[in-house]
Amino acid sequence: MARPVIVCYDGSRASSEALGYTAQVVPSAPVLVVTVWREIDEEMLSSGAAPPAGDPVEVNVQTRRAAQEAARTGAERALAAGLDAEPLVVKTGGPIWKAIEAVAQERDAVLIVCGTGRSGLKTVMPGDVAIALVQHASKPVLVVPTSKAAAERRKALERDHRRSREPAL
Repeated sequence: MARPVIVCYDGSRASSEALGYTAQVVPSAPVLVVTVWREIDEEMLSSGAAPPAGDPVEVNVQTRRAAQEAARTGAERALAAGLDAEPLVVKTGGPIWKAIEAVAQERDAVLIVCGTGRSGLKTVMPGDVAIALVQHASKPVLVVPTSKAAAERRKALERDHRRSREPAL
């Protein structure tokens, strides 16, 4: 069996664009569409968020179902783009990147693909799964910026280039 490409998918624009890019650059590779979720207690502890209204057990059931739906939708989009895709939902009690790394090791992935919508100073802020994967994963990681983030980066580069060509006073 061929080694899969893991695509990190949460239903966001960034993950959708990463999935589309994967179809362009590795169209014949088997793809594992991975969605990671945490129980609300873990999420609250790690993010400092206010507790949810309602029963925590029911919130966790809804969160798990939402993760399952996201992974299924991602796999359907991958199939529509011509990829041989399978959804995988992973529950974690720790950092999301560690859960993705564990799947990459278990499945002997050839590549991890992750989208990001961050640009500018936001790229160095903590909490970015893509940055954590680049820093810690044992498998190659391809980070795909959203079209919006890529445009912002191009503008910043052009601005920096123009400044560097201006004569010093």
